[in-house]
Amino acid sequence: MKAAANAFVLAALVATAAQAQPTAQPTPGASASRDCFRMSQLRGHKRVDARTLNIETGSGAIYRWEMSGSCLAGSSGSDPLVMSPTSGSDMICRPIDLDLKVKSGSILSPCIIKSFTKLTPAEVAALPAKQKP
Repeated sequence: MKAAANAFVLAALVATAAQAQPTAQPTPGASASRDCFRMSQLRGHKRVDARTLNIETGSGAIYRWEMSGSCLAGSSGSDPLVMSPTSGSDMICRPIDLDLKVKSGSILSPCIIKSFTKLTPAEVAALPAKQKP
């Protein structure tokens, strides 16, 4: 009887432990493939519209950054981007890793990056010339 009770308690503990362990979930807004780049590798950008930037890295990769609002609406394509890492490292793997502002004249407009996606070679080839960084 004692052995059966111990087995029941052991089974209950195992079941509780299995339920308590977190499952690996992708971070919201993170790139699906978790492609990372260094902020120091950013070479250029092109404003696509009021919510979208195309960014080129030193490796030649192009990323599409989608903003949660229309923070780019009052800017021109030549307005500089002011960026700083939020994690203490210049490795950018998630939108939350980067603080982005657009400088238009003396005004800094904050942008919240909703997502960024590394474009495939086919997507890069299909970009109109005016959208290529």
